[in-house]
Amino acid sequence: MSGRVLVRRRARVRGRAQIAVGLAAAASLLAGCAAAGSSSITASGNSLTVYLSAPIGAAADPGAQDVLAAEQLAFGQKQNEVSGFQLKLVILRGAKLSDHARAAISDTHAIAYIGELSPGDSTDSIGITNAEDLLQVSPTDTALELTQSTPAVTGAPGRYYESLKTYGRTFARVVPNTAQEAAAQVQVMTSLGVKRLYVSDDGSQYGAAVAQAVRGRAPSAAITVASNSADADGAFLGATNAGFAARTFTRLAAANPALKLFGPSALEGPGLTSALGASPAKLNLVISSPGFLARDLNATGQSFVSGFKAAYGHVPARQAIFGYEAVAALLDVLHEAGTQANNRATVVKDFFAIRNRASALGTYSINSATGDTSLSAFVFSRLRAGVLVPFKSVPAAG
Repeated sequence: MSGRVLVRRRARVRGRAQIAVGLAAAASLLAGCAAAGSSSITASGNSLTVYLSAPIGAAADPGAQDVLAAEQLAFGQKQNEVSGFQLKLVILRGAKLSDHARAAISDTHAIAYIGELSPGDSTDSIGITNAEDLLQVSPTDTALELTQSTPAVTGAPGRYYESLKTYGRTFARVVPNTAQEAAAQVQVMTSLGVKRLYVSDDGSQYGAAVAQAVRGRAPSAAITVASNSADADGAFLGATNAGFAARTFTRLAAANPALKLFGPSALEGPGLTSALGASPAKLNLVISSPGFLARDLNATGQSFVSGFKAAYGHVPARQAIFGYEAVAALLDVLHEAGTQANNRATVVKDFFAIRNRASALGTYSINSATGDTSLSAFVFSRLRAGVLVPFKSVPAAG
């Protein structure tokens, strides 16, 4: 055989070998991608850490402090019910909520993150915890766009999840969302005689989404959506910014003192009343917030209030019961997971599989597709002498 033929044959062999290597590498890469769809992360050792995210500025917000206190109360009452693992609770306090989430995922013992309180704040942390398959449960973030699509927010909710294709949904909540809040708002508007409703928002994702939910719900209650406030007898403002809301409500009331004004749960609290300052004493304002009046609590809810008062010396803020249930539900899920309680995917799946759970909030289920609760309890408050005073409740529907 000539040297020239031998060289050509060797070249063909090398070529076939290189192709084979390339195909093998491609197959390996495809296999890795396929495996990623069923990936899971297991916490190391027999110690599991539950992280609580303290809201920025919580020290100045008694309600937020009570939510954190209620979370700790639930942990203290139920931590020993998780057998086989030592549980640890860590409260995260920092300059940014995203820092809280990063601190949690940096811990190989982390098993869950009890997250943000203010509506819409979870957008700062969901992507980070999702990237490491870490269950995130919000006690009181009602923002619809976190779990469901809405015309008001392009790409929601998928845009918030960094590893959606790898781990799926990892965010759930025990508080009703703003679609449920919109239904309750429209119900109360109807009871107050609203026939024509003007709807606006502050331009935030939360504000736009809750305003869109109210706008879409109003016709089902025979409420006409008006194009301007001059043609309306009611006005709803979707907003998170208390200063903007105070200025808007004041302006609307000045133009029409009889106008019935409505705002969502993001405005419930001292921020709005402080921002209103010297606004007209007869501002006809109603604000909704998730929760229960004391008379509506079941026996477990009443027991929570008694336990909280014994531990901390005062009656808890209305939203605190959601913090209590967020941790209580998580610890029950860990207990039921048994030897798999250290597997993050199992914990996520089991939390999303909650069905007909009896709790301080009542009996509820978690929507396995979205992570939302079936409960829809809300309290409505009127502005009276600069204070929001509860006057009506929309009961839970589990």
